[in-house]
Amino acid sequence: MQHPILLATAGALCLIGILLIRWAGRYDPAGIATDAAWRLVKRRSVTGARDELGRIVNEQLQDFHADASRIGNTRTAFKHGARFFVARFVNIAGYVLLLCGLLAGAAAVLWH
Repeated sequence: MQHPILLATAGALCLIGILLIRWAGRYDPAGIATDAAWRLVKRRSVTGARDELGRIVNEQLQDFHADASRIGNTRTAFKHGARFFVARFVNIAGYVLLLCGLLAGAAAVLWH
């Protein structure tokens, strides 16, 4: 391990990538479905899968309805739509940063 700065940079990139992926997972429709699947895996049962997905969608809709009653329907739709749109790109950026961090870590360890 001759390049500790490169290794520290790799760790920071991986951490930032993971945090971005986690943030995007809350607002991305695919992330919401993945969250439902992970909840089923944790329970080790597929019974009630439709109920679990419905519960997660209801959590998202409650957030939407709370905003709608506070700031209006149009602005709420724009806010949540923009959040879904941005979450897609943040998710991709998180995976790119994670990959760059892994490559930098490999370069730091394998560099002679």
